[in-house]
Amino acid sequence: MKTTGIIAEYNPFHNGHLHQIETIRHQTDTDVIVVVISGDFVQRGTPAFTDKYLRTAMALASGADFVFELPVIYASASAGLFALGGMALLESLGFVDRVCFGSECNDINILKQAADILLNGGSRFNFSVSQFVQSGVSYPMAQRMAIQKHFPGIADQICHVTASPNDILGIEYLKALELLKGSIVPFTIQRCGSGYNSQDYSVNKDNFISAAAIRNAFINEPEPFNAVSGFIPLSTLDILSQNKERININENMFSGVLYYKLREIACTGNDKEAMKRLMEFLDVSEALAGRIIKNICNYNTFTGFVKMLKTKQYTYSRVCRSLIHILLNIRTDSYNIKLPVSTGDNIHPLQVTPYARLLGMNKDRSHILKNIKNNVLVTKTADATRLFKNSILLKQHGLENFAKETFEKDIFAASLYRIISHQDNNPCPDEYRAGIIIK
Repeated sequence: MKTTGIIAEYNPFHNGHLHQIETIRHQTDTDVIVVVISGDFVQRGTPAFTDKYLRTAMALASGADFVFELPVIYASASAGLFALGGMALLESLGFVDRVCFGSECNDINILKQAADILLNGGSRFNFSVSQFVQSGVSYPMAQRMAIQKHFPGIADQICHVTASPNDILGIEYLKALELLKGSIVPFTIQRCGSGYNSQDYSVNKDNFISAAAIRNAFINEPEPFNAVSGFIPLSTLDILSQNKERININENMFSGVLYYKLREIACTGNDKEAMKRLMEFLDVSEALAGRIIKNICNYNTFTGFVKMLKTKQYTYSRVCRSLIHILLNIRTDSYNIKLPVSTGDNIHPLQVTPYARLLGMNKDRSHILKNIKNNVLVTKTADATRLFKNSILLKQHGLENFAKETFEKDIFAASLYRIISHQDNNPCPDEYRAGIIIK
């Protein structure tokens, strides 16, 4: 029995996601599809459009067999940690043979070549990247400039894929597999429709638009369901239309609680001490911490503050992620691996994702779960602490506390998401009452 994994956000699920699942079913010998999805906060540094339980239901309705939650410390992180968390979770399940991801170039060999350069480019390459970052450009741009400098013969081709959103993530998946010494085999499918970041829902190709465009329609259209009905599966449309109170969650709903957290930090001690506290959070550099302290007095909304803080070096998404990490208390020491990771590190999947939290499943495939022997399967929130404490596997690797602390961050993030979104009578289920969604 062959199993293919997908790492996704489904924010929300749309025709492109359905196309991926159907392509896997029709063009490979896959019997089982396992999806790892972000929880209630996503990689662009914002709350998800709708909660993880509805997104799980969407995935199951469109052909997924199992849905597991990616811990929030990876789900809200930059592409490298997001990919590492997702791949580690798939590897740790022990029954996933392949992983599929969408790609603009759809050439696995070019992507592998790019991954090898970024991972094994050498000290001179890495030094050039650092120099370019210090000159004031963003990290992705610094990487492309270093490639142009050190690999001129293939630079144009490699730089092209490192500038395309899905290819960038694909490269990170390949890097993660190498870091984990993974056995999962990667393959790509051609990404369809408009660009990943395109917010234009008026222009489409073959009924494909991006998740960003769908979210944009819900902000701008008086009848958003009519505007997006051609771009999402009927099952997804039904789930969304039947749960209108649980959708269209956005970062500005979190403006007040973020301001409270930032102001609490800014008011303790002098500016230097406040900056030091801010720099404990993931992705918050000294310069960004300084900008936060300098501009806190002008804070208005979450998005307004992001626009105030962003620069040529600190992109909008980078600033969003930094603020979400502050809000969710995700620090540089929240991980059990050394950051940044390098090829010299010997990383075991369990060091990255020390549990597999099941969100939903196809009941006809439930017997497959008995094959999980290299991770701790969590099916009930209330059982998690006991499972971690009693796990021989976690004890062998000294990971009981890491599992507990990481899981607690998941619960905190979900609880905060629920209470903030509940202001519109959102009936998002409580973490201790929500059961596994069974198809």
